[in-house]
Amino acid sequence: MRRNIYYHSRLVKWEKDKKMDFSTLAKHAPSNPKKPLTLKEALSSVADFRIDRRKKYPLYEILMIAVCAMIDGAKGPTDFGRFGTAKIGFLRKFIPLSNGIPSHDTFRRVLGKLDTKRFNAALVKWIESVADITGDVISIDGKLLRRAFTKDGKMPCIVSAYSNRTKLVVGQIKADEKSNEITAIPDLLDLLYIKGAIVSIDAAGCQKKIIRKIFRREGEYIVSLKGNQTKMHDEIRMFMQDTAFKRKFKKATTVDKGHGRIETRTCWQTDDIDWFEDKAKWAGLKSVCMVTSEVYDMKKKTTSRETRYFISSLPVDPARALKAIRAHWGVEAMHWILDMDFDEDRSRARTEDIAENLAMLRHVVLNVLRLDKSIFGGISVKRKELVWDDDKLLKLMIAA
Repeated sequence: MRRNIYYHSRLVKWEKDKKMDFSTLAKHAPSNPKKPLTLKEALSSVADFRIDRRKKYPLYEILMIAVCAMIDGAKGPTDFGRFGTAKIGFLRKFIPLSNGIPSHDTFRRVLGKLDTKRFNAALVKWIESVADITGDVISIDGKLLRRAFTKDGKMPCIVSAYSNRTKLVVGQIKADEKSNEITAIPDLLDLLYIKGAIVSIDAAGCQKKIIRKIFRREGEYIVSLKGNQTKMHDEIRMFMQDTAFKRKFKKATTVDKGHGRIETRTCWQTDDIDWFEDKAKWAGLKSVCMVTSEVYDMKKKTTSRETRYFISSLPVDPARALKAIRAHWGVEAMHWILDMDFDEDRSRARTEDIAENLAMLRHVVLNVLRLDKSIFGGISVKRKELVWDDDKLLKLMIAA
C-alpha cells in the first residue's frame, strides 16, 4: 500500500511539473551560455519521469542510443532496440551500459512519457552553448507529421526555429494542427535566446501577440502579410503600389540564374508609415516592404510574377531586408531534408508524446551532423559514411 501511495505521489508531482509553462522554463535557461555543453551533458540534464526503483537504464543512455541509431538509419523504438543489441560492443566505447540494452518496449514507453517541454529546453541550452545566433535570421515555420494523426484524425504540427547562418534547428514545439501555429509560436519564443536576431515568420505568425513577444525579448522581426490580416494587407498594398510614393522608396535587386530559370527579386522598403492607423498596436514596427519576384523559364519562354508584402522592425535597408526574407527558405529546405533523408512523413508513431520526441531526436541528429566538419558532403552523404565506418561514428559521438 505504501509503495502504491509513493508511486502515485511521484506521478502526481511529475504531471504537475509537466504543466509548467515555457516562460517558467525559460527563467531557468541560461542566456547565451559561454561554456559549450556536450550532447551527453545536455541529455543528462533532461528530467527523468521514472521513479528511482524503475530506472534500470539511465535516461541519457536511452537517448544516446536513439541518437546513434538514428544516425545509422533507425526510424523508431523497434529499430533502436535492434540497433542496440547488434552494436552493444561499439556503444560501450562511449556509454557504460552497465545493465545492457533496453528493450524496444522500454524505448517506446520512455519516449512516449518523456516530458517534451524539458527535453526541448535541454536541447535549446545545448544549441545555444555551441552556436552563436546573435544577428542571425531565425526562421520559424510549422510542418505536419502526416501519418502521426491521432484517433480524432488530427495531424500534429511541429513548429521549428531554424538558424540560417549555422543551419541548426534551435528549438521546436508541437501544435495540434497547422492552424494552431499561432498559439505555439509564443511558447517557442519563450525558450529561445533571440536578442539581436531577426525572426522571420510566414503570414500565419502575423499576430500582435507574437510581434509583441519578439519585441520584448529584444529581437527584430520581418513578417509576411496575407489574407489573415486583410485590412492591413490591403492598406499596405495600395500604399506601396502608388507610383507617386514608390519613386521615393529605397530598393534593392538580386538576380539568380540556375535550374533553367532566371529569377529577379526586387525589394522596396520605407519607414514612411505614419499614415498607418494601427501602427502603435504593432510593437517595434519601423518599416514596410514590398517584394516582387519575376521568374523567367528559359525552356518554356514564359515569365511568372509574384508580389508579397511584409512588416518589419528593421530600419530601412532593402538589401538586408531582402536577404532576411530569402533566408526564410532555409527552414523549408530543412523540412525537405527531414522527409527525404529521415522519412519523417511516413512515421506512424502517434501514442502519447512519442511523435514529438521522435521529431526532436531527428532534429538532434540533424544538428550533430551539421556541427561535424570532419566529413565533407550533405546529410545523406555523411550518414552513409558513418554507417560504413564505425571509427568515424565513434569520433562523432564522443565529440558531440
